[in-house]
Amino acid sequence: MNSTAKPGEASKRVVVIGGGIIGCCTALHLLKSGAGQVTIVEARDPGTATTGAGAGFVSHWSAGMIPLGEEGRVLQQYGLDFYKELAGLGEEIGYRPNGTLIMALTEQGRETFVRPVLESPYAPAEMQDLNAAQIGEKMQGLIDPTQVHSGAYNPLGIQLDTKMATGVLVKEIVKLGGVFRNGTKVTGIQDLGSQVKIETDKGEIEADGVVIAAGAWSNELLRDLGWHLPLLRVLATRVVTDGRGLPSTIPTVQCRELRLWLRETFGAIMWGTGGHYHSYHTLGDDWIEPGQPHKADLMQAMNDGDLARLQEVFPPLRGSKLASWAQGVPCYTPDRGLLIGHVPGTTNVVVAGGDNESGVSHGPGLGKLAAEFMLGQSPFVDPTRFRLERFERDAYPTEADIEAAIPAWTGDPSGSVFASPRQA
Repeated sequence: MNSTAKPGEASKRVVVIGGGIIGCCTALHLLKSGAGQVTIVEARDPGTATTGAGAGFVSHWSAGMIPLGEEGRVLQQYGLDFYKELAGLGEEIGYRPNGTLIMALTEQGRETFVRPVLESPYAPAEMQDLNAAQIGEKMQGLIDPTQVHSGAYNPLGIQLDTKMATGVLVKEIVKLGGVFRNGTKVTGIQDLGSQVKIETDKGEIEADGVVIAAGAWSNELLRDLGWHLPLLRVLATRVVTDGRGLPSTIPTVQCRELRLWLRETFGAIMWGTGGHYHSYHTLGDDWIEPGQPHKADLMQAMNDGDLARLQEVFPPLRGSKLASWAQGVPCYTPDRGLLIGHVPGTTNVVVAGGDNESGVSHGPGLGKLAAEFMLGQSPFVDPTRFRLERFERDAYPTEADIEAAIPAWTGDPSGSVFASPRQA
């Protein structure tokens, strides 16, 4: 990306709050676009919260998966190109351009989940319709073809290790002059018109602009600015098995009938199931300490509850042992749309978020948009559908209200797309 700085931007001081994938991508784009001083304030260490627990799937989710339209497709393609370039720097980020398989177990599953992907106007021309035998061959022993029906295979999808990728981004940001203030908690933000004051537990920072990319902690920061985003915080768990001897050329897998995502990772298997995701307001915890949750009982419930069924479809899971696990807190919005733009009522504060568990895919594009908003540049994709003002300030008073709105478009008959502790 070439510098497109306007006069005066070379001295602009910008603080990015949050060192996850969206925050780091924002900082990188700010620096490459000509911002003079960029500081990333992170409560822990970069990539150690929700980003570090991410699955690392990147694909064209606008094609029958997430309702983000053409604008989303542009962001997704930008992410695919961005990570290819990042991998080209030569450091290991777990980058595997093996494609993405959206799989159905039954004819009904095909009609409900696969056909919309194949027939989507946002599907790439390379999208392939695979039968069970072709899936078995493509998946190189990871899937038993007798257990599946068909699938949509996007050869352009990729995977990456989110923590490794964030580490490389941090190095690139530092090379360009960015400064990290890790282990620093922001306690308040004041937009004074001519500048912004950021209060932290380690002193005050003055800046010309602020980008909030704090994920599940964003609303804590927005409170002083008189705004509240409709973010449903969800505890998501992923586990990694011991080594299964799998090759690094296997596509990632999504199976909505199982509410499953699964992929190979350095010879092992990483997986998680949405049936064991928990909306945070049902867990009795109002405040979430920055970082990753560590609720072992919920992890164990997922492993115990789903592994037996998954072993029927994925033979390498048989006899596997749990090697590691992690939990993150992605944020869902009522319409599953992203959030980007100036915080209403402020001049110098931009927020980026509403990842809907797709922050890794959209992080590079959201980071670019956030930088463009902050520097007054023309956005590379129309951000109208992602604007904060599409939701009125008090439209969803509680996270339970947000959760209740989500099934309206999913058609989920259970009345909720997430588990409650009683269902675990």
